[in-house]
Amino acid sequence: MLLGSNTTSPGVNHVLRTDFIVQLISQSKYAEAYQLLKAEPTDKPTTHYNLALCFYWTGNYREALIYLDKAQMFLPAGTIRSKQLIDEFYKNLRDKQNQLNDHQTAITDQYLHAFPEMVADGIIRLKTDCWLQLKEFAIVVETATPIAYKQYRNITEALTTAKEKLKK
Repeated sequence: MLLGSNTTSPGVNHVLRTDFIVQLISQSKYAEAYQLLKAEPTDKPTTHYNLALCFYWTGNYREALIYLDKAQMFLPAGTIRSKQLIDEFYKNLRDKQNQLNDHQTAITDQYLHAFPEMVADGIIRLKTDCWLQLKEFAIVVETATPIAYKQYRNITEALTTAKEKLKK
């Protein structure tokens, strides 16, 4: 093999780069992740979702919403999968996990492919967080209500807060 030759395919490079970006975000190295994300393909929901996380982290909620809209637009057709066989242990895990802010975690193409409904929910959850920070309570209710039945902690809390503020 020649020195400096590249034996990995472009697809493998993309996966490695995406994994590295996710790792950077998990280490709160948003500036470095942002720099790499700007060179990523613009037709990938994961690129836009992870960019939204960078903007969310800085408090630039309106820009985060723009990227979340783009992520939503590029979600593959048929994102919501049919009900899979769910055992009791999975349900308990899911209920417990719904209490976390895992929607504020970077995602990979592999995660999107394996769990498209979770990514779609993550977009709605992060949008809800943005609208709540912007004090747009009517939009919080509009955005969060369709997934309220899933009992995500941030959705439940956002709806409670928004409805209280709207009553005043």
